[in-house]
Amino acid sequence: MAVTHTWSVSDQLQTRTQDGLSEVVFSVVWNLSSEETVGSGDDAVTYSISSANQISLNTDNLDPATFTAFADLTEAQVVGWAKAVIDANAAEGEGVTCAEWEAGHDRNIAKQKNPPTAVETAPWATS
Repeated sequence: MAVTHTWSVSDQLQTRTQDGLSEVVFSVVWNLSSEETVGSGDDAVTYSISSANQISLNTDNLDPATFTAFADLTEAQVVGWAKAVIDANAAEGEGVTCAEWEAGHDRNIAKQKNPPTAVETAPWATS
């Protein structure tokens, strides 16, 4: 199977009044959870990793005509905002893109499935 990546945001959104608009979301905590299940039934093993971070959203130049009221927000919409800021920040040399986050999770899960190192008991300790 392939690694499945799921982006989400915390349901605790930071808001403020800005430019005459109330409950403007300006900061969120995003989460990327990734997992892959290998095998099936009782032999199935699931490998997983999660990353999270708080990010400030771009609230410059808000347009009242396109502003979404707080009560009408969806998680998909806020996740889209967060991912757009992650990618924009990466383009400016701050952090990595969403695709790079996902690729990092892919690498981590690959290492979980096939660890590059082993822990072995020293020869003098096996008497």
